Amino acid sequence: MDFATPSKRPKADLVVVPCFKTKKGAVLAATVSDLKGAVTPILKAGDFNGEEGATMLAYLTGKTEKRLLFLGLGEESCTMEGLRRAYAAAMKRCQNKKWPTVNFLLPKHPKLAVDDVTRAVSEGIALSSYVFDEWKSKEGKKPFFIKKANLIGAKNKTIPAKTLKILSGVNLARNLINRNALDITPQALGKEAEKIATAFPVVKATILNKKALEKEKMGLLLAVGNGSSMDPALIMLEYKGAPRSDDLTMVVGKGVTFDTGGLNLKPTNFIEDMRTDMGGGAAAIGLIQAAASLKLKVNIVAVVPATENAMDAHSYKPGDVYRAHSGKTVEITNTDAEGRLILADALSYGQKRFKPNRIIDMATLTGAAVVALGEERAALFSNNDTLAKLCEKAGETTGEKVWRMPLDPEYRSLMDSSIADIRNAGKKRAAGCITAAIFLQEFVEKKTPWIHLDIAGTGFIDAPEHYHLSQATGFGIRLLIEMIECLSSK
Repeated sequence: MDFATPSKRPKADLVVVPCFKTKKGAVLAATVSDLKGAVTPILKAGDFNGEEGATMLAYLTGKTEKRLLFLGLGEESCTMEGLRRAYAAAMKRCQNKKWPTVNFLLPKHPKLAVDDVTRAVSEGIALSSYVFDEWKSKEGKKPFFIKKANLIGAKNKTIPAKTLKILSGVNLARNLINRNALDITPQALGKEAEKIATAFPVVKATILNKKALEKEKMGLLLAVGNGSSMDPALIMLEYKGAPRSDDLTMVVGKGVTFDTGGLNLKPTNFIEDMRTDMGGGAAAIGLIQAAASLKLKVNIVAVVPATENAMDAHSYKPGDVYRAHSGKTVEITNTDAEGRLILADALSYGQKRFKPNRIIDMATLTGAAVVALGEERAALFSNNDTLAKLCEKAGETTGEKVWRMPLDPEYRSLMDSSIADIRNAGKKRAAGCITAAIFLQEFVEKKTPWIHLDIAGTGFIDAPEHYHLSQATGFGIRLLIEMIECLSSK
């Protein structure tokens, strides 16, 4: 991405001109004197209303660009998320057009600083530039995207560069989620972690194999992996961007590389996309990639319990009791409630080994979270109000929004077992995402600030939308980078 002033724009194939929507019609959101004569009569005609994401193409003669694309931003009070989505709409309009270079005019927003506008626009452009086409044949038509974007009116050159570094982690997570379950095994996730450690000296990768898991008595992770031909693993990536500091954030990501449901087998229409059940683990690995690329002055450790939840004669069984790494016993009442089991062992082991100052776990955990919040927000659970509010604020800034859910102690009775310390699924279907969080809380030390993010609805969406041109979103990476940066600044 390059920069220029409106009056000194470089030559390009297209100029994107933003407009606000008003009661009287669309009005320019950016001032470009040399285009006024061409733009004014078109807007006066009233065919373009400035609705968010709306576009209209016009052709120019004798100008810096050959074409002009009107881009609707919606109301003048539009948010950063609205800008992301609007500029992503412009990118979609450019898709498969032979327009290698595009000048994007930045709007003058009445309430947002120019740096916030630059950030939102660069994110909208960069996020919508990702496409997953690994399985397209060479003979097939591959999508064409612009090769150079000029941000006209931006002042801070570091913002787009930072965006691209964060997106290196987001796109890594997207790729891991989109690929075949046969390819993205627990061992393959471990190799991805080792690649990051090789690329960045400040990153250390440690992989615990099945024998090591047995030695550490991770009974829940081992139980879930019993039915698979692929051994389970615990993947740990340590990023030390502030080696002199003792402050450490531990991020735990669920890494079920394929979830059949186990003996409680998932039905048709619910099993087909279960290669994506490692979305939390992919985001944790992508977070380390992004943090290392940014050279953040913080310390983060990503812990990813990775396994398949497959089904064969050795599968763990409903009604049996297994002992967790923490020593607690768990009655298995549903083998499809496997994510919380592997997270429990990872939380317990991670706290013992790393002694973090705070913990954030991310998991495509429950269908109940999707029922409650859809794809717009992740369910947020926390034992710490300050950390929860910081997460909520970061969500509004990044567009990776969350909604805080309760952890009332009354819900704990739904997890009572007559034969073990706790059962792995609630006695009722009600409050499914809450009881899952209640289970995880049992494995977190009370003094440690903790957040659980259920990203079942946001990590892999039903269909491409807005700036996600694939179903895999890489949700959580931009959110946690914002959170961790805010923590470090304090």
